[in-house]
Amino acid sequence: MTTTKKYKAPAAEKMLDILELMAKENKYFSVTELSQRLSISSNSVFRIMKELEDKKFIQKNPLDSSYQLTGKLYYLGSSIGNRIALKNIAEASMLLLRDYTRETTLLTKLGSLGRTLVVDQLESLEPIKFLSTVGLEYPSHTSAMGKCLLAFSPPSVLEQYLEHNELTPVTSSSIAHPSRLKEQLEQIRETGYATDMEESCEGLRCLGAPIFNAVGEIEGAIGISGPIFRMSKDHMNRYNKKLLEQARHISELLGYDASRKA
Repeated sequence: MTTTKKYKAPAAEKMLDILELMAKENKYFSVTELSQRLSISSNSVFRIMKELEDKKFIQKNPLDSSYQLTGKLYYLGSSIGNRIALKNIAEASMLLLRDYTRETTLLTKLGSLGRTLVVDQLESLEPIKFLSTVGLEYPSHTSAMGKCLLAFSPPSVLEQYLEHNELTPVTSSSIAHPSRLKEQLEQIRETGYATDMEESCEGLRCLGAPIFNAVGEIEGAIGISGPIFRMSKDHMNRYNKKLLEQARHISELLGYDASRKA
């Protein structure tokens, strides 16, 4: 015990305690709450949070100066991402889709506050391609996969997303009003897939389909992204059939039974 204590690093221990607590609860934390719950002085918590914010491990809510984790911890852990069940199960389908379309194929899950978290990616086989970053969180309302995640999540997820994320248009095609987003999410629930028609980036088109788990809940979304000159509407229609087929296959591997859906 004496040897162990000799090499303890109190500041590092406090930082890890803060990160573990924030990882357990998907919400914003104030400095005061962290101080009280972890019995760490407010001054120490403030200094630690400032360092974590500078390193992009946390983000601040400008309305009340509270904090929540970003996706950076996931990015650091992506080297052991093969332990993630969804990634393992979806691997063969992602490879099939990438080889069939020759476009970048992405696997995503719901991130913090309704944002979209990139879990895995297979690069396009073409020289000109769209690339994302594993561990990146991005706005859900501008992407096909993000809209799938919002469409099939409980209503509270959309409410949380609209509360904490402004529908800032990225391009002239971006959704900029909550009513328009809700209309499109309803359409996605009816068709079972989503599109991104240059809503997240000029010249980029994407398709997204939901993945469900054994209890019928949204587990993630899989998608295809490519430049508009290769993603014509005819190509997208053809790719979408294969995408939906593979999304269903992954869902079934996770134990989802569509016949039990009410």
